[in-house]
Amino acid sequence: MIKAIVFSDSHGQQAYMKQKIKDESPFDVLIHAGDLEDTLEGVLGPVDYHTHIVKGNCDYGRDVPLEKIFKLGGRTVLLLHGHSCNNTHCHPGMDMNRMVYYAQSKGCDMLIYGHTHIPHYEVLDDGFIILNPGSISLPRQSDMKKMYAVLEVEDKEVTVTHKSYEN
Repeated sequence: MIKAIVFSDSHGQQAYMKQKIKDESPFDVLIHAGDLEDTLEGVLGPVDYHTHIVKGNCDYGRDVPLEKIFKLGGRTVLLLHGHSCNNTHCHPGMDMNRMVYYAQSKGCDMLIYGHTHIPHYEVLDDGFIILNPGSISLPRQSDMKKMYAVLEVEDKEVTVTHKSYEN
């Protein structure tokens, strides 16, 4: 079993993320879907788990990729912020079909994205998983809760739990 914690859109307000990292420990993988506005090393220091991070539209000058493909258990994940799909602007009203098609064209069966600050989780008919953890610092959904996601992965089986900063 792999446990992953997924953040996005912390926008330089790292205290919430740091607290949830402590609360969720131990875990195997930390994923950040962009707009960290810092470096993970600067925020966390040395860590004993895997990290995956991509550049968001507010991560000016950060030396991280716009997208990243990696294995998570038996899943192949495309991680991107969502403001850019194959160098084509996808917001406002992000073109989800286009992002899913792009991920599938790269051989992925899971998409993790950010940018909207709104949590989203969906499993398509073919088993493809779409996940946005929401924002850990600047939420935009109606309840305005600071959100992140915890994944438990066993081969291709993925359990996704959205959590708020309060729990």
